[in-house]
Amino acid sequence: MRWELLFGDLEAQFHAGTQQELEQHINELARIEASQLSFAEVMRGALGGQISATMRSGTVFHGEVQRVEQQWLLLGQDRRSVLLPLDMVVRVQGVGTRRVRATSRIPYTLAAALRVLSRNRSTVVLELAGTRPASLRGVLDQVGADYVQLMQMADGVGRDRGNAQGSVVGPLEALVAIASASDNEF
Repeated sequence: MRWELLFGDLEAQFHAGTQQELEQHINELARIEASQLSFAEVMRGALGGQISATMRSGTVFHGEVQRVEQQWLLLGQDRRSVLLPLDMVVRVQGVGTRRVRATSRIPYTLAAALRVLSRNRSTVVLELAGTRPASLRGVLDQVGADYVQLMQMADGVGRDRGNAQGSVVGPLEALVAIASASDNEF
């Protein structure tokens, strides 16, 4: 009878040790997997949810996460959409623990999204980084590899060339946010 207890005890110890090793291995694999996730995958986990995103300029945007690409996310805010470059985001509230990898292998860059707005001649408001954040209203005339050209317009006027108040060119990396009507196709 003592031998059975001794072997039973040894088996229990072996099983506990094996279980502990397995749990440590699983935890390490989870840490390795988490270390390979991107900020975009974290944000994709919030699709359909409400978040608050604080930008480098200090501006805070609130809205529903409608789309997330590797370089940007799209927030729905009432009757407008706000495109936020992910490298300008400093803090996000409202994101849970869910993570979602990209389903498309084709990268939809920030420049590509802006080209959609340019093609549609959509009126946009650009928030630019700087010591004093500036907002410019107008129509995107041209989107290059690393810059945008905006035909500026005053508030309340149509997007005709006759209403233009000049043209501004700036680097894509200076864009903090791009706001447009919510009916744009991204």
